[in-house]
Amino acid sequence: MNNYKQIAPKYLFSPVTLSFLIPVILMAAYFAGRGMTPFGSSTILTVDLGQQYLDYFIQFKHTILSDPSAFFYSFSSGIGGDMVGEWSYYLMSPFNLLFLLASTKTMPIWILVVTVLKIGLAGFSMALLIKKMNWLSGYWILIFAINYPLSAWFIANDLNLLWLDTAAIFPLLILSLERLLAHKGSGAFLAMLVATIITNYYIAWMVGLFLFLYVPFRLLDGQIKNRLKIVFTLVKSGILSIFLTAWLWLPTYAQLKMGKTTHNSTWLFKFDNNPLLLFLKLMPGSFDFGQMQTGQANFLVAPLILIALWAFFASKKFLLREKLMAALILVILILATTFAPLILLFHGGQYPVWYPARFSFLISFFLIVLAAKGFQPNWQPSLFARTFYLVAVLALTIWGSSQLLKVSYLDKNALLGFLFGYLLTILILIVMDGNQVKMLLLLIVTTGYLIFNAGKTLNHLSYLTKATYEAGVTRLTAVSKAATKHDNSWYRISQGLSRTYNDGFSDNFKAGSHFSSLLPATTGQFYQNIGQIEGDSKIAYDNGTTITDSLLAFKYFIQTTGHLNTSSAYLKQSNRPDYNQQKSVASGKNWTLKENPTALSLAYAASNQALTTPLSVRYPLVNQANLLASLAGQSDQQLLYREPFQILKTENLTTTADLTGGTIQKVNKHKKAILTLVYTPTTNDSYYLNIGGAINLDSVDLRLNGELLTQSSSYNHTVALNLNTNKKDQPQILTITLNDGANSRYLDDFAIYYFDQQAVNQDLAKLKQHSLTIKNANSRKISGTIVTTADQPLIMTSIPAASGWQAKVDGKVVKTKTVLQGLIAIPTTPGKHHVTLTYTPPLLVPGLFLSMLTALLIAAMHPLKRIDDKPCAEARTVIYSTCCIFCATWH
Repeated sequence: MNNYKQIAPKYLFSPVTLSFLIPVILMAAYFAGRGMTPFGSSTILTVDLGQQYLDYFIQFKHTILSDPSAFFYSFSSGIGGDMVGEWSYYLMSPFNLLFLLASTKTMPIWILVVTVLKIGLAGFSMALLIKKMNWLSGYWILIFAINYPLSAWFIANDLNLLWLDTAAIFPLLILSLERLLAHKGSGAFLAMLVATIITNYYIAWMVGLFLFLYVPFRLLDGQIKNRLKIVFTLVKSGILSIFLTAWLWLPTYAQLKMGKTTHNSTWLFKFDNNPLLLFLKLMPGSFDFGQMQTGQANFLVAPLILIALWAFFASKKFLLREKLMAALILVILILATTFAPLILLFHGGQYPVWYPARFSFLISFFLIVLAAKGFQPNWQPSLFARTFYLVAVLALTIWGSSQLLKVSYLDKNALLGFLFGYLLTILILIVMDGNQVKMLLLLIVTTGYLIFNAGKTLNHLSYLTKATYEAGVTRLTAVSKAATKHDNSWYRISQGLSRTYNDGFSDNFKAGSHFSSLLPATTGQFYQNIGQIEGDSKIAYDNGTTITDSLLAFKYFIQTTGHLNTSSAYLKQSNRPDYNQQKSVASGKNWTLKENPTALSLAYAASNQALTTPLSVRYPLVNQANLLASLAGQSDQQLLYREPFQILKTENLTTTADLTGGTIQKVNKHKKAILTLVYTPTTNDSYYLNIGGAINLDSVDLRLNGELLTQSSSYNHTVALNLNTNKKDQPQILTITLNDGANSRYLDDFAIYYFDQQAVNQDLAKLKQHSLTIKNANSRKISGTIVTTADQPLIMTSIPAASGWQAKVDGKVVKTKTVLQGLIAIPTTPGKHHVTLTYTPPLLVPGLFLSMLTALLIAAMHPLKRIDDKPCAEARTVIYSTCCIFCATWH
C-alpha cells in the first residue's frame, strides 16, 4: 500500500497522464460552461452529430444487444440497405461500447463523455510518442503534446466522432513505425496499421498517404541502418494489414462502388480556394458554420510550435536533406488543402461534402513533431528569427484587421489573442532561461491560447437544446412502441413528422428515409423515379402516394395533430391529406398513427408485365401509374389524369402565357411577388402538384387556401406534392410567393394531377390476394410461403435491388430481376412456393477468407516468436474472435 501511495502520484502527474487529463478537463469544463447535459439545458448535438451520427450510435446498441444480423443489412436504412460498409465508416470505434450503457434519452451525455475521452486519447498518444522518442523530457512533453488534441482540427471536428479515433491513435502508429525503424520488431506496427484501417478506412487512407511522405523523410536519417530491409518490412506489414482487414474494407469497397464512387470529380489543375486565406487560419476561432461548408483547412497550434520550427530548421543536428524533405512534406500537405488535384487525392478522389481538408490534423501533427525534435529548453530564437516572427505577426495582424468585414469568423478579439499569444511566447523565449519558471509560463500561454481558440471556435456553433431533442425522441419512441404493440407483422412506417433522416435507427422501425455517405446510387435513382427526395447523401420518403405507400409496404403513417410547440418546431412534416379519413390505431401528444388499408406485404404475386414497365425520367406520377398497372397485368390502363388551373391574379409579377414550362419574374426585385392560381377538383381523389427539378423552392412559399405547404427543397429532380383529398367541386386557391432572394422562377413541369383512386384500389386489391406469408424474418433473411397464378407468376418485392440478395424458391436458387430500376422481383411458375431471400454483403465472404488465411499464415510463421511480437499475436486473436462472432450471428 505504501508503494502504491508513492507510485500513484508519480503516474497521475506524469507528463503523459496530464497530456490526457488536461484536454479532458478543459473540454469538459467548456461543455459544462455551455450548459450541455448533464450540466445544463443544452446538448452537445450539432449538425451531423445530431442529425446523423447519434442515430447510428443507437443502432449500434440495438445491433449488439438485440439483432446481430443488422450488422449485415437493415430495413431501417431507407427501404433497406447494406450495413457492413456503414459500420466500417461510422461505427467501428471501440469507444462505441460505452453507448451500450446509454438510453435514447441519455445518449447526448454519453456522446459528450466519448468526445472528451477521444480528445484525451490524442493527447496521451502524442505525449507517449514524444517521450519514447526522447525528443523532449519532463513537462516540456506536456507543453508540446497538448497542442495535438487541442489543435484546430480536433476542435472543429469534435462533432465528427467517427474521424477522431484514427487521428487520436495516429501518434501511436508513428511510434510503432519508429520502433520498426530502430529494428525493435514490426508486430506493433502491424497491429497499429490494422487498428487504423478498422477504426475508419477513410481517415486511414489519408494516414497512408502521409506515411508515403514520412517514411522517406525518416530514412534520410543517417543513423538508420539496413534501409532495404526496413522498406521490405514496411511493405510486408502494409500488405498484411490490408489482408487482415479485408473482411471489413472489401465489402465497404463494394458499397462505395455502388454509391460514392459513381459521382465523378473533375481533376483540374487549379486552386479551389485562396491560399492566402490560410494565414487567417492561424487566428484563434477561425472556424464557423460557413467554414464548415466551404472553407480553409484547420491546423492551428499554439505559437510555441510555429516558433520552435525555427529550432528544427536552424539546428545543425539534422542533415540538410532531412530539412529539405521536411519542408517538402509541409508544402505538399498545405497545398493539399487548396490545390484541386491534391485535394482529390487526399480525399479518395471525391470532393468532401462539407468539412473541407479533413486530413489537416496531419499538418498539426507534423508541425508538432518537427518542433519537438528541434526544441531545447534553453533554446532562444536568433536575432534574425526574432525579427522575422515579429514582422510576420505584426503584418498578419494588420492584414487580418483589413479582412474583418470580409471574413465571417474573424473579430478584434481573435486578432488581439493572436498578437498577444505570439508576442508573449517570443518574449518568454528571449528573456527567460531554460528553467522551471520559463516552462510554467510557456505552459500557461500555450494552454491559454489553445483553449481561447477552442472557446471562440465552438461558440460559433449552435447546439440542439435538451428539450428539443427529448421532445423529438419521446414522440417517435412512443409512436414506434404503439405500432409494435398494435401490429407485430412486417411493415414499414411512413412519416409525416420526423426528427432526423435516420429515425428508423434511433426508434427501431422500418422507415423510408436515410442519411449516409455510402448511400447506393441505385437507391437514390429509384427514389427519383417515384418522386421522393434524393440529394446530398440523403433520401427522404416525404412525398408518398397511395400507390407508393401500398407497393412499398408502408402500412402506417405518422400524422401530426395540433400545433407543434417551439421545442418541436424542427420536426419535418409532409402533406398527406389522403390519410385524414383513414383509421387511427394509436395516438399521443401532437401525433396519431394512421393505417393504410391497401398496404401490401413485403412480397406479393404480380404480372410479368412489371418486368417491362416503361420509365419516365421527368414524371414520377406517370412511373407510379405505369408500375401499378403493369403489376396488375393491365399495362395499358389509364390511372393518372391532369387537372387544369387558371391564373386568378398576380402581384408584382410578369408571367409567360403558359405557366407550365414558363417563367414568372418580379417587377420590383425589392418586394415580394405573389402568383395566385385556382383549380376545381372534379373528383374526390387525391390531387398532386408536379414540381420539376428546375424549380428552386428556396425563398419560395407554397400555400393552399392560405395554409403553408411543407416541401423539402433538397433535390434537383421532379417531385409531386399532395395538395388535397375529398374536395370535389370546391375551388382550391394555390399561391406561390417569391420572397427576398427569389427574383424569378422557371415553372418546370408545373402541373396538377390526380389518380383514379377507385381503379387504384381495385388493382391493389388484386395484388393483395396472393401475398407472401412470412414465417421467419431478421434483418438479412426472410422466408415464407406464397401462391402464384398463371396471370400473376412474378413474385414482386419492395426490397431494393442489390447484388448481395439471393433468392431461393422451393430450395433452388433463382436469378432475380429488377423492376423500375430499383426493386427485386423473382420469376416463378404458378403454384404454392416456399421462398427464402438472404442478403450477404458483396465481397464479405472473400474478405473473411483472405483475413482468416492471413491470420493463420502469421500464426504459422511467427509462433510466439518474441515478446516484441505480442501485438502481432493480439492482431491474430482479434481476427479469430471476429470471425467467430460472424459465424455465430450469421443465422
